[in-house]
Amino acid sequence: MNINNFWLKQSKLVEWYKKPSIAFKRKRNNFIEWFPDGKLNIFYNCITKNIKLNLGEKIAIYFVNENQEIKSFTYNDLDKKVKCFSNFILQKLKNKKISNSKIIIHSSASIEATISMLTCAKLGIHFSVIFEDLAAEAISKRISLLKPDLFISRFEEKKFKKQILDKINLKNKIKFIFLKNSDYFNYKKDSKKNLIKSLSSDKELFTLFTSGSTGVPKGIVHASGGYLVATKYTSIKQFGMNQNSIILTASDAGWLNGHTYALFGPLSLGATTVLIQKPIMLLNEKLLKDVLNLNVTILYLPVTLIRMMKSMFKNSYFQTKYLKTLGSMGEHIAPSVAEWFSEHFTDKENSIVNAYYQTENGAIISSPRYNEKVSQAPHGSAGKPTTKFIKTNKLFNNKKTELKILSPWPGNMKKIINGNKEWNKYWDSKGNFRMFDLVTKKKKNLFIHGRVDDVINIRGHRIGSEEIESTVLKIKAIYECCAISIHDDIEGHVIYLFVVAENKNLNNKIFENIVSSFGSYALPKKVYYVNELPKTRSGKILRRLLRSILIDPNLEKYGDLTMMLNKKVLMDVKEKVSNNVKN
Repeated sequence: MNINNFWLKQSKLVEWYKKPSIAFKRKRNNFIEWFPDGKLNIFYNCITKNIKLNLGEKIAIYFVNENQEIKSFTYNDLDKKVKCFSNFILQKLKNKKISNSKIIIHSSASIEATISMLTCAKLGIHFSVIFEDLAAEAISKRISLLKPDLFISRFEEKKFKKQILDKINLKNKIKFIFLKNSDYFNYKKDSKKNLIKSLSSDKELFTLFTSGSTGVPKGIVHASGGYLVATKYTSIKQFGMNQNSIILTASDAGWLNGHTYALFGPLSLGATTVLIQKPIMLLNEKLLKDVLNLNVTILYLPVTLIRMMKSMFKNSYFQTKYLKTLGSMGEHIAPSVAEWFSEHFTDKENSIVNAYYQTENGAIISSPRYNEKVSQAPHGSAGKPTTKFIKTNKLFNNKKTELKILSPWPGNMKKIINGNKEWNKYWDSKGNFRMFDLVTKKKKNLFIHGRVDDVINIRGHRIGSEEIESTVLKIKAIYECCAISIHDDIEGHVIYLFVVAENKNLNNKIFENIVSSFGSYALPKKVYYVNELPKTRSGKILRRLLRSILIDPNLEKYGDLTMMLNKKVLMDVKEKVSNNVKN
């Protein structure tokens, strides 16, 4: 079977108004259209289809709000709310062509975000979910790039105006909808246009803005058909998701996981999804147990959260008779952290679905599968590519090589709204897609060693920053660690470690671990003990920020920090480096 026939076969996972006759069509400059002659609607696939299968009264969503209350919504509930909200949206956009409209959804993971996203999917409106706690400047940038017609916010109007609108100069004419204390989800005035639209497979579905650790906001656009096929395919194959699954994906709605594996994947399979308004709430042991007792079968958590659980719940166990599959997202999970996660939540013989993919890929590119054992996919590995039709460049056991995807992938982004200059950075001269990660391959499993620009060259050796960090994290008293290299005129590069631990006298143990794993050449010049590592909202460590502070701790500006999770961390790190603290 060739790649076209393979993906055409997988397209049968999706309900089409018009079935595609080909899987993909290549265009100029590495652009690809997926299932170009197919027509579908994602809302139909997620809601209407399930109601027709007599699942209307089944719970589609458990929502855990910020007050730690657990509320449930059936497929029928979602259908009614989306119908009402669609009427309201159409009334607000009555002078606009719906197919050309765009909406920004300013919301955390919530039932409001879910209804808004499903409404846009139903009507064929291009949407973008942005984080609720973004600064005014960051929101202004996203408005300028997307140019939305509507802006939906969970904030109260007064709060939004004070915190956001009064601080920015809007150049685009936008209508605002404030959902707090409103009744728009029960809007009764019917619109004749309130229909489930038959949409082209290549119709733009959503944009997600990502700055990651680079600080440069990029608008990653995903189209409907290819994205949904990749979403359903990986939900089934990597997680073992089915109609009987109850999946807890602890992701903000503004992350890709909040789209793919918290919403569209589970609902398209007729499963039940658990949404957590603030994933950090799961550090409450009672709430965590209460949520798992909803008969959760798949638990998919950010690595940052798992590391925090490891430090807080050292002697606690969370097994239930229903919980079968564990997954990790965000950063790559260190073997010691994966081992703890597995042992304390399920069967320590099982692999963790250590999901490897980026916002640009739409769905998992590679990971251990739900039914693999650790002997098949070791803890800390990114497992095997999700299908043999994801072809990569040649990878080696010991030689770290930048990973490239040589074959078309249906989940891949349609375009970048920033323009072709950003788009072209992702492709090499042969048209291969760059993942910007260094990878080795052992017994068919991929091992990720960090970003290309995070490789440490020292005394003739090349080490991935994540290799050093995994070695240090074997010390149980250490919760988090980040290795940064800085240019040195004498040695070429030197290593600095940032460590989060209760005990501040672990240097001897750290040095012992590093020497035994790599040799004395990899010893850090300094170890800084900090209260917390600076991260993006998706849990990625802001390495560029740490590097900038090491170079000049007195700098006043460090680039775009709008995606930073906790800006107070910046002052702590600056203070430690400025005072030249060495414990």
